[in-house]
Amino acid sequence: MKKKCRICNNRLISILNFKKVALSGSFLKKNEIINEKKYPLSVAVCENCKHLQIQNLVKPQKLFNHYEWETGVSKSNIELILSLLKSLKKNFNLNKKSKIFEIASNDGTLLKEAKNRYNSFALGIDPAKNLIKISKKKKVNTIVDFFSYKKSKEIKNKYNSFDFCIARNVIAHTPNPNDIFKGVNNLMNDDGIFIIEVPHLENIYKDNQYDNIFHEHVGFHSLKSINDLCDKNNLQVIDVEKIESQGGSIRCYIAKKSYKIKKNQRIQLLLVKEKKMGLFKLPSWINFAKKVNAHKEKLNDYLKKLKDKKQNISAYGASGKGQALLQICNIGKNYLDNIYDKSKIKQGKYTPGTHIKIIDPKYINANKINYLLLLSWNIAKEIAKQEKKFLKNNGKIIVPFPIPKIFK
Repeated sequence: MKKKCRICNNRLISILNFKKVALSGSFLKKNEIINEKKYPLSVAVCENCKHLQIQNLVKPQKLFNHYEWETGVSKSNIELILSLLKSLKKNFNLNKKSKIFEIASNDGTLLKEAKNRYNSFALGIDPAKNLIKISKKKKVNTIVDFFSYKKSKEIKNKYNSFDFCIARNVIAHTPNPNDIFKGVNNLMNDDGIFIIEVPHLENIYKDNQYDNIFHEHVGFHSLKSINDLCDKNNLQVIDVEKIESQGGSIRCYIAKKSYKIKKNQRIQLLLVKEKKMGLFKLPSWINFAKKVNAHKEKLNDYLKKLKDKKQNISAYGASGKGQALLQICNIGKNYLDNIYDKSKIKQGKYTPGTHIKIIDPKYINANKINYLLLLSWNIAKEIAKQEKKFLKNNGKIIVPFPIPKIFK
C-alpha cells in the first residue's frame, strides 16, 4: 500500500476502502473467469497538498499493455478532439509546419485528424500492443511504450522538439506524474504548448462520482494539483477550460515557465472556486465517503424495487467506470441480464468481477428489456440518440449519478 503522495511525496491519510475488486479494464473470456484475480482498492488524501489518490497500485504493464477502450468508438469523444484541434489552430497557430506528440495516443484518432485536417507531423506513444494495430491502419506513427523523462530523451534525439504535446485522460493514470511533466518539458519547444485533459475533482466531489475510482485512475485532479505539478517541473498553466468529458473535465494549456505569455483570468477564478468548495479540506472527503455509502444503498434499492416488479434490467456501457460502479455496489446478475457495448473487442467477453456477458447493442430491442442502467452515463445524450427505438418502445434509461433517475 502506497503511503506517500504521488505529487509531493508527503504522508497519505486513508478515507475510503472498497476492499478487493477485479481490474475494471480486464474483460474476460469465459474460460478466464475461474482464474480472475482481485486487488485491494482504497482512497487517500495527501496530508500536505490534499491531492486525492488511490493507495493500491497495480503494475502499469498489467493495466495498459492490452487495453480495451478505443478513442474512435465514441462520437462525443471525436467531437472533443476536433474542438481541441480547432482551439490549437485558432489560439496557437497549429499548421502544416507543426509537430504534434501525443502521450497515450490509443487508436490514433486524434493524430489522424491532425494529419488529415492540418497536415501536421504527428507522433504517438502508447503501451497497448492491440491498439497499435488499429493506429497503423490509420497510418499514424506510434511508439509502443510508456512515456517517461528517459523516453523523452530518446524521442528528442530522433525527432527533435515538438510544438504541441497532448495528454488526454492519461495524467490520472500514471503513478509518477512528475516524470511525465519533466519529460514533456524536455521534449517541448521553448514556445511549445502542453495540453492535458483530466476528469475534474469538482465534479467527482459535487456529483458523487465514485465510479471514477478504480485501479487505472491513480489520481483525481483539481486545477490546483495540475498547478502543483507544473511548479515542480518548470511549467505554468496559461489557460484552462471546462469540457464535457468523463462527466466533467478540465482542459489545461501549459507552457514552459520561461515562456512570456499572459495567463487567462479563468485560472485564478477556478482556483478560488475549488478552494471555496472545500476540495482541499479533509472533512470534505470524510463526508464524501459517507455520501458514497449512502448512494450505494440508494442505487441497490432502486434496482431491487424494479426487479420486485418483474422488470427486465440490463446495462449499457462496458466502460472502466461502469465496471467500478457495479463491483463497488455489488450489482451483478442479481439485477442485470446483459451489458451492451459498441466496442467489437469487448463483445462476447464477460465483465470483470461481475461476469456479465457483453453484447452488441443491435440486440437491445429484440431482448425485451424494460430498463437500461447507463454505465457510460457521461455520454447519455449520445446513447439516447442511438437508442431511439428502445425509448420509443417505452424502454427507460437509468442514469446513476448524482442520484439514480430516469433519463429525460
